[in-house]
Amino acid sequence: MASRSISRVRWNIYLLLLALLLLSWGCFVISFAHEFQTIEQQSSQQVSNLALGLEERSRRMLQVLDMLLLDIAEHLQYYQLKAVNSMFSLWLKYTPELSALLIVDPDTGQILTCVNKGPLPEGLSFSLMTNTENSDSPMQITEKVYRNSHGRNLVAIVRQFSRSGQQLQVVALVQIDHLLDFHKDAEAELGPDGSVAIFHHGGVLLARTPAGNDLVGRSFADGPLFTRHLKKAPVGISRVPRSTDGVSRIVAHRKLSDFPLVVTVGTSTEWIFAAWQKRLYNVLFIQVAVSLTILISMLILHRTLARMERAEDKLNEREGHFRAVADSSVDAVLSVNDSERIGFWSRGAEQIFACSAAEAVGMPISCFLQFEFEENPVTLKQLTSLENSWIQGRAIEVQGQRKDGWLFPTELSISTGNAAGKPFYTLIVRNISERKQIEERIRRMASHDNLTRLPNRRLLMDRLNVAMAQVRRRGGQFAVLFLDLDEFKPINDRYGHDVGDQLLQQVAERLLAATRESDTVARVGGDEFALLLSNIEDEESVRNACQHILKSLRKKFTISGIEASISCSIGVALFNGQGTSGNELIGHADMAMYTAKRGGKNRFAFAAESGNRSSEN
Repeated sequence: MASRSISRVRWNIYLLLLALLLLSWGCFVISFAHEFQTIEQQSSQQVSNLALGLEERSRRMLQVLDMLLLDIAEHLQYYQLKAVNSMFSLWLKYTPELSALLIVDPDTGQILTCVNKGPLPEGLSFSLMTNTENSDSPMQITEKVYRNSHGRNLVAIVRQFSRSGQQLQVVALVQIDHLLDFHKDAEAELGPDGSVAIFHHGGVLLARTPAGNDLVGRSFADGPLFTRHLKKAPVGISRVPRSTDGVSRIVAHRKLSDFPLVVTVGTSTEWIFAAWQKRLYNVLFIQVAVSLTILISMLILHRTLARMERAEDKLNEREGHFRAVADSSVDAVLSVNDSERIGFWSRGAEQIFACSAAEAVGMPISCFLQFEFEENPVTLKQLTSLENSWIQGRAIEVQGQRKDGWLFPTELSISTGNAAGKPFYTLIVRNISERKQIEERIRRMASHDNLTRLPNRRLLMDRLNVAMAQVRRRGGQFAVLFLDLDEFKPINDRYGHDVGDQLLQQVAERLLAATRESDTVARVGGDEFALLLSNIEDEESVRNACQHILKSLRKKFTISGIEASISCSIGVALFNGQGTSGNELIGHADMAMYTAKRGGKNRFAFAAESGNRSSEN
């Protein structure tokens, strides 16, 4: 038995250390995984914000160019083509994005007028400018990318207009690379391998930085951006593999709704996770060292616990004798040391306090028993001191507490002793809840109504006498209300006593809700109730209380689907210290109630001081 006990201890410690080891590795993995997710989320949010900025920059530039093309089209309604060349030159001068402005006949492909900053790019085909993407927008952007003599990438922006019944096109060759200046401002946030790119809706790459000239003009319509991500949502975050330029990136894409462009902003995953990866290696080294320390500790504990096994054999043998005697009792047998902590917990204690011995041993006895002497809380040591030595050998009542917090009355016997020069206490505890419940049931049956659970006439008279004594001693006044239900008997006769009993119970609930907690509501007869309203200020406050009660009882009652309407008649008697007994005061209120009932019911009346006259409301 001892071997099994110490083995359990040993294995518990092993399991604890292994759990600690697993917990440390779990924390290590969870912590760095959470940090990884946090960095990824922050980077995703960062590139999303940058993509939004690039979208706004692109939209503003295209809106400016669209307004420019629209302005050109409007001018050509009133001026000859050659007359606007000077205006074209001025626009080219103050618009660095523009490389050339052309007016083209889409039917013949002929250039009607052209103003440019340099030679037109090679391979410029006017027939291609007419093959713009079908769009509801009057301004269109071609998919083909041209390169001028300075190595800048150009795209053609086209707006069609009508002049003297002839359909013409105004074409602007725009240096799309101007939008990529955005990358210079965001380079610190994107890192050395960050990328910024602009695609046409058709999938053609219009501009990219850094090192994008070899990719510009290629179609990526079959890539995951156009085949999967943009189909799910026009705005989103995706992971781009190394297949494009050897760099893995987190990329935010945004599809412009009013222009046929898609902008992307990406940051290198190796760059954003570089610091995280360095911390990972450093902490991993520490984690391995801690794990080795735990394993070595387990080996040392194995040898130490093996030596403790023999010592526990003797302790278990002694404890077995004591436990066999204590467990034979249905009462709780406890042993408490001089620190008032539990050292032994019998089987009876487990049943009474709903707490196992393994949980209770070592806990303060105050967690289960609350000691009092002369109504003052004390410790067990104070309770058994020489001044209170008469307690030893006698049974006293104290309050017990189960593990779940439930309080119950107990009967306690205490004896003291010494072991190894230290005092200890032996406690025998008996649960007397059932006995107390029987006593309380008998007491309550004598003072409360069985149907409504309200105080009966006997308890009402006791409280009435106490209230009268307080008024005579301290002053003030109170009121006694005698209440009789109107139209109760017809309901009781028509629907039966069960409905009548439920109606009385609901009346009791409404009376309790209509009065204060300091007031007393009692049932004194079949459908008669009496109320004691304490500490009233004046007669007007009583009138308000009566009005409140009448209003509450006038509301319809619903009982098992039956709706019933009743009212009540109330008689009121005030007491402010005059020489009247409780029975006389009840009698005055009763007579006032009959006065109210004769006056037409559903009202209240005050009793005169003599008890023979009443004043109605």
